[in-house]
Amino acid sequence: MKIVITDVSWGSYDVEISYLPEDAEVVCEQITNDEDRLIEACQGAVAAMSEYAPFTRRVLEALPDLKIISSTAMGYDNIDVEAAKELGITVANVPDYCFDEVAEHAMALALGALRNIPGYDKSVKEDKKWDFAVAPKLYRINGMTMGFIGCGRIPRKAMNMAKGFGMKLVGYDPYLPKEIADEMGLTMMSIEEIGECADVILSHVPLMPSTAGMVSKNLFDHVKKSPVFLNTSRGGTVDYHELSQALKDGRIRMAALDVVDAEPADFDSEIFTCDNVIFTPHAAFYSETALEEVRRRSAQNVTNFLTQNGGKIEYVVKPE
Repeated sequence: MKIVITDVSWGSYDVEISYLPEDAEVVCEQITNDEDRLIEACQGAVAAMSEYAPFTRRVLEALPDLKIISSTAMGYDNIDVEAAKELGITVANVPDYCFDEVAEHAMALALGALRNIPGYDKSVKEDKKWDFAVAPKLYRINGMTMGFIGCGRIPRKAMNMAKGFGMKLVGYDPYLPKEIADEMGLTMMSIEEIGECADVILSHVPLMPSTAGMVSKNLFDHVKKSPVFLNTSRGGTVDYHELSQALKDGRIRMAALDVVDAEPADFDSEIFTCDNVIFTPHAAFYSETALEEVRRRSAQNVTNFLTQNGGKIEYVVKPE
């Protein structure tokens, strides 16, 4: 049987191969945005493991032997899930492998921005200045309000960390049960209301049609405190043009972004013209622990499917 690993960000395939069936023909590729190459590579394959490869309807319809795609990630917005469902193709993912890392990264970005860590580092190393006053005005974190757009399991881990710094919590999530919000000490409100009261705002929602560009003027036109804005989920959930404008005119004091609206990043895009942004290269998920886990569990999804051990598959789309 043929299994294609379509793409990886970490430069090796050894972990994946070690957890796939021993008798499989494993083809290793690096295809992130070429549908024709993807169709050619996956001809005759019964399974694929993918991170960014574009499994569009056109691609899926051209692969009659394909039975399962395992996303080596939490997200799966590179896969046309509705088309997969219609065509009887199983889609799996690894939904919870890096919750700790992403929450930690989000708080690291928040603290770095609020305490001007990158700015001080640049001032000392590049400008040879030993002067605390080179920073913009800084304020005590204890007592600040942190807003959360999206209150899933990763943001709730970050909330616990924020509470440890004495921060007040406000959030928007139409799907969060009231009892969980109450348990977290979280005041629920609209995105506009978050803008009016928050000192720092974390956006962390999955990318789907209903969330594409959901953070835009509805937030940036309502901010009152020139807050720090963070995004650690998917770039497509935020209108980066409107964010860029808010950064340039001071409505947003600083942004700290682990994701941008096109990946690999287009360094000619508007957001990269803003000086008051901290960037990390979609690295929030990363630790060696998390990386080994996501690679292993993605391969195990494929192996469990092919050996008819369906109870151990982490389904996004389950065949009827």
